[in-house]
Amino acid sequence: MNPPPGISFNILGPVAVSSTIGPLSLGPARQRAVLSALLLAPGQVVGAERLVEAIWPTGPPRNAVASLHSYVSHLRRQLEPDCPPWGRNRILRRESQGYLIAVEADRVDARRFELLLCEGRQLLREGNYPEASRVLKASLELWRGSPYAELGDYEPAMCEAARLEELRLATLEVLWETELAWGQDYITAIAELAALSTRFPTRERLGWLQMVALCEVDRQAEAVAVYNRIRRALAQELGVDPGRELRSLFVRILRGEPAGRHCLRR
Repeated sequence: MNPPPGISFNILGPVAVSSTIGPLSLGPARQRAVLSALLLAPGQVVGAERLVEAIWPTGPPRNAVASLHSYVSHLRRQLEPDCPPWGRNRILRRESQGYLIAVEADRVDARRFELLLCEGRQLLREGNYPEASRVLKASLELWRGSPYAELGDYEPAMCEAARLEELRLATLEVLWETELAWGQDYITAIAELAALSTRFPTRERLGWLQMVALCEVDRQAEAVAVYNRIRRALAQELGVDPGRELRSLFVRILRGEPAGRHCLRR
């Protein structure tokens, strides 16, 4: 069975649960960590041992299992306040091999984010720039902070958080490609892409987009400077040269060939 209509789970930032009546109180930090650990695998049974490891990564106390049961019990009351004590919980259930958060994937904001990213990419490929921009911005608006922060150094959570952060960067790249292809405000695009490139100096796609935007407003010299900055960062941090796409754009600029938004993928 699935959660009641209107309930959603949010892990793109501090873990939160919202319903039609508003946000739910999830209790103390370790209780929230239990929910975060279950949301790493929505719809799947998570063993008690894995939950204990997630909540106490440096080593559990002697009463860990009893504490886990208490956290689960409190979460159940918050998620299903109308469920009688003898009733079977629909959302957070105990199974023979552990606990399960019974929720469809699209009730979790991380999954909705990925679906919107896929939709935005398809709209960009189709040339529907206004709708692609709207969808991609909606996907980024789901983010409120770092994913699974409640789980600290728990390795599975760190791996999943890193994967989601990489997709977030990819979404920003697709969004700015959409904005440039649509012919939107290039000055804003240049400023935003410059800020992102400063944060991620070896991210070639961000630099490539910044160079395209600069060329679109006839600032080729600045585009060359962006290329040289990325080349130095790649050499110093990774010991590699820029990739083919970035080199190709650089050569076009040096040759005085058009290097603006018509270079974007269609």
